[in-house]
Amino acid sequence: MTLFRLHRGSLADSMATARTINTKADLVKALDEDGWPHGDIEVKPYGRDDRIGWNTHIVTVDGMAAGFTSGPFTGEQP
Repeated sequence: MTLFRLHRGSLADSMATARTINTKADLVKALDEDGWPHGDIEVKPYGRDDRIGWNTHIVTVDGMAAGFTSGPFTGEQP
Protein backbone atom coordinates (compact mmCIF):
# COMPACT_ATOMS: atom_id res chain seq x y z
CA MET A 1 0.00 0.00 0.00
CA THR A 2 1.28 3.45 -0.93
CA LEU A 3 -0.19 6.80 0.03
CA PHE A 4 -0.29 9.65 -2.47
CA ARG A 5 -0.91 13.31 -1.72
CA LEU A 6 -1.23 16.16 -4.17
CA HIS A 7 1.20 19.08 -4.07
CA ARG A 8 -0.37 22.02 -2.24
CA GLY A 9 0.80 25.25 -0.60
CA SER A 10 0.96 23.77 2.89
CA LEU A 11 1.56 20.33 4.32
CA ALA A 12 -1.88 20.36 5.96
CA ASP A 13 -3.59 21.14 2.64
CA SER A 14 -1.51 18.50 0.91
CA MET A 15 -2.26 15.84 3.54
CA ALA A 16 -5.98 16.56 3.19
CA THR A 17 -5.72 15.09 -0.34
CA ALA A 18 -3.96 11.86 0.74
CA ARG A 19 -5.34 8.62 -0.64
CA THR A 20 -4.22 5.02 -1.09
CA ILE A 21 -2.93 4.05 -4.51
CA ASN A 22 -2.12 0.51 -5.56
CA THR A 23 -1.77 0.79 -9.32
CA LYS A 24 -0.64 3.31 -11.90
CA ALA A 25 -4.32 3.63 -12.88
CA ASP A 26 -5.06 4.80 -9.30
CA LEU A 27 -2.33 7.44 -9.62
CA VAL A 28 -3.54 8.59 -13.03
CA LYS A 29 -7.10 8.86 -11.68
CA ALA A 30 -5.93 11.05 -8.76
CA LEU A 31 -4.01 13.30 -11.15
CA ASP A 32 -6.95 13.46 -13.59
CA GLU A 33 -9.33 14.47 -10.80
CA ASP A 34 -6.97 17.33 -9.93
CA GLY A 35 -6.87 18.54 -13.53
CA TRP A 36 -3.36 17.40 -14.47
CA PRO A 37 -2.88 16.85 -18.21
CA HIS A 38 -1.87 13.41 -19.41
CA GLY A 39 1.89 13.31 -19.73
CA ASP A 40 5.08 11.59 -18.67
CA ILE A 41 4.63 10.54 -15.03
CA GLU A 42 7.76 9.88 -12.98
CA VAL A 43 8.20 8.90 -9.33
CA LYS A 44 11.63 9.64 -7.84
CA PRO A 45 13.15 9.57 -4.34
CA TYR A 46 12.78 12.95 -2.62
CA GLY A 47 13.85 12.38 1.00
CA ARG A 48 12.51 11.52 4.41
CA ASP A 49 9.82 13.81 5.78
CA ASP A 50 10.02 13.44 9.56
CA ARG A 51 6.92 15.62 10.01
CA ILE A 52 4.75 12.80 8.66
CA GLY A 53 7.10 9.80 8.75
CA TRP A 54 7.19 9.31 4.98
CA ASN A 55 10.10 8.09 2.87
CA THR A 56 8.86 10.67 0.38
CA HIS A 57 9.03 10.23 -3.39
CA ILE A 58 8.07 13.09 -5.69
CA VAL A 59 5.56 12.54 -8.50
CA THR A 60 6.08 14.70 -11.56
CA VAL A 61 4.04 15.12 -14.72
CA ASP A 62 6.18 16.33 -17.62
CA GLY A 63 8.75 17.50 -15.06
CA MET A 64 6.30 19.52 -12.94
CA ALA A 65 5.72 18.56 -9.28
CA ALA A 66 2.24 17.08 -8.94
CA GLY A 67 2.45 15.31 -5.60
CA PHE A 68 4.26 12.89 -3.34
CA THR A 69 4.08 9.24 -2.34
CA SER A 70 4.79 7.71 1.05
CA GLY A 71 7.48 5.48 -0.45
CA PRO A 72 8.67 3.86 -3.66
CA PHE A 73 5.92 3.28 -6.21
CA THR A 74 6.21 1.36 -9.44
CA GLY A 75 2.51 1.20 -10.28
CA GLU A 76 2.52 -2.58 -10.11
CA GLN A 77 0.03 -4.34 -7.91
CA PRO A 78 1.64 -5.75 -4.75
